[in-house]
Amino acid sequence: MDTTPQPAEGEKPEAPAAGGTAVFRDTNFLVYWLGGNISFLGDIFGMLAMQLLVMNLTNGDASAMGLVMAITGIPRLLFILFGGVVIDRYSPMRVVVLVRYGLAVTQAALAVVVFTGIIEIWMLYVYAVITGALGSFLAPAQMTIMPAIVESDNLPAGNALNNGAHQAIQAVAPAIVGFLLALLSGYDIFAGGDVVQDPEQELIAYGYAFFINALTFLVSAVMMIWVTVRVDSRASRDDDVLKSIGEGFVVLWRDRPLRAFVLYVTTSQLFTMGAQQVGQPIMALERFQNLDIMPSAVALGLFGTASGIGAVLGSIVSGFFVTPTARWFGLVMMGLALARGLVMIGLGAVHNLYGTLFLFAIFGAFIGYTTVLFMTWMQTRVELSMLGRMMSVFMFAMMGIMPISMALAGWGIDWVGLDNLFYISGVAMVLIAIIGSLSPSIRLLGYSAEEAAAMHSNGQAR
Repeated sequence: MDTTPQPAEGEKPEAPAAGGTAVFRDTNFLVYWLGGNISFLGDIFGMLAMQLLVMNLTNGDASAMGLVMAITGIPRLLFILFGGVVIDRYSPMRVVVLVRYGLAVTQAALAVVVFTGIIEIWMLYVYAVITGALGSFLAPAQMTIMPAIVESDNLPAGNALNNGAHQAIQAVAPAIVGFLLALLSGYDIFAGGDVVQDPEQELIAYGYAFFINALTFLVSAVMMIWVTVRVDSRASRDDDVLKSIGEGFVVLWRDRPLRAFVLYVTTSQLFTMGAQQVGQPIMALERFQNLDIMPSAVALGLFGTASGIGAVLGSIVSGFFVTPTARWFGLVMMGLALARGLVMIGLGAVHNLYGTLFLFAIFGAFIGYTTVLFMTWMQTRVELSMLGRMMSVFMFAMMGIMPISMALAGWGIDWVGLDNLFYISGVAMVLIAIIGSLSPSIRLLGYSAEEAAAMHSNGQAR
């Protein structure tokens, strides 16, 4: 029987300090961690195969790439807030398991239509709608589940290990998957000379990737049977859905720093999400395959590997070594945002392979550090029974802007070119970070809502 003291109803847990090596002995966490990483490994296969499949079907059309990604975001926007209510009422664990089963079915179905050769671009639009809807429940559930299965003192370490393992997979798997897909596609990746395409053979390779992703979703869902939820964080089911959603926005509106951070996330994602997601596969095609340097699958995999190596290091530093104090939390977040903007400017200017990989590694380090900070901050700042809805509000901000950002990135590449898109995105990110650092609300991110309100009244944030 778990006798660890838990916070009273309506009370937030104390914010933990970085550390918590006990998480390595927590079998409950380790089973969840292993299942999630198996699923994430499959995601690498599915993600690379999807990007390459779109380029296969459209001859590298950047607008089509942006459109497929944009369509994925529309159902997420429509359902993400309802997903938060479902998570708070029925537990994030149930949501994670059911959605992983659903994604296993959709990935298997996509593998079948690819294997049979009947795949057309409109089918990917339908697939994007289905996976986008499922993702609107899965993403906030996975962000919410950690406080229910890990002791509060171990949250920073648990988040660091979870994010770090994901990024370790990101560091190793993309390059391996990229080489594997290139080999299955019929490329002689060790031979010099022209890179010759075989579109039909490529489809077979992508089908295998989707099937592997389906299998990992299934295995990870089954493994959740052995994970015990330590804290029952479910909210009341008496209120109607719209009222429950409204409660989340009321909490957000009353918390001025939280409100300011949502605005920052929304504006920054508008300028950067599309450039990252659409720009990478187009970069792999234009700068490397079209110059007969290497297949785009290999280049894309190397980008992911470089980002993953950096993110592992950033996650470890954030979770175990360096965590900013409340006073510096907001400014550190804005400093990292400014640094990411400078790296994006560099991605427009640097065209050689090693320089590009170095920039992706630096970018990944900033993302890894920021992600662990954000996750632990949210999990300790918000009442557990509201956490699903608050995570959904953040996801709503990101998903709401995602279709616009993806579509603009695709059109932007066709209109001004890939390099200029990175320049524009990087400069915008730098300006957003500078403006954010001047905001009193952003400066108070590290404090509780009550403390921030008092400090605002006293003028201490200026």
